[in-house]
Amino acid sequence: MKKIRGITFIELMITLAIMSILALVAAPSFVRSIENRHLTSAAEALYSQLQLARSESLLRSDDVVFSVSGMGSTSWAFGINQETACDPTVTDNTSASACVLQIDDGDGAFVAANDNVLHQFSASDFDNITMQASTVSGTAGNSITFDPARGTTDGARLYTLTNKSGVNVSVSLSLIGNVKLCSNDLSEYRSCS
Repeated sequence: MKKIRGITFIELMITLAIMSILALVAAPSFVRSIENRHLTSAAEALYSQLQLARSESLLRSDDVVFSVSGMGSTSWAFGINQETACDPTVTDNTSASACVLQIDDGDGAFVAANDNVLHQFSASDFDNITMQASTVSGTAGNSITFDPARGTTDGARLYTLTNKSGVNVSVSLSLIGNVKLCSNDLSEYRSCS
């Protein structure tokens, strides 16, 4: 009869020690990876909302306004609204200051609760991301209006998003309505040179 052999206590301890060392080495890289994913998600959301504002302005033949608040902090918010600036921190779609686009639900009657669709994002959706805004040209302020005739804007902006590790992604908006993403820190974007 052959004796069945298991693992010894010493073998188990050596295996656990090796696994602990590997986990300690991999943990910072894993944390940076998660931070970079949050940063990328925030930048992509900003890029998408700017593109949506431009296309909705052209589609509706009406001004669409992109508004921001809380710049320079981790408590920022942004959103879009038809015709006027809005407060991107408001989450009630029936509020007059909410960032909403009216989309008919098919019943032919306007009811704010049913027909106003919120179009806003806040920093709470993304962990520890700081957003800065700077005016490149045109009108300074917390809102940009997209013109329905050509999709142009009344001001060029540069938004810089930064995570806790200091990694940056920039989203630029030109006067002609072009939106671009760049980063000198993340390889998935073109360089900001």
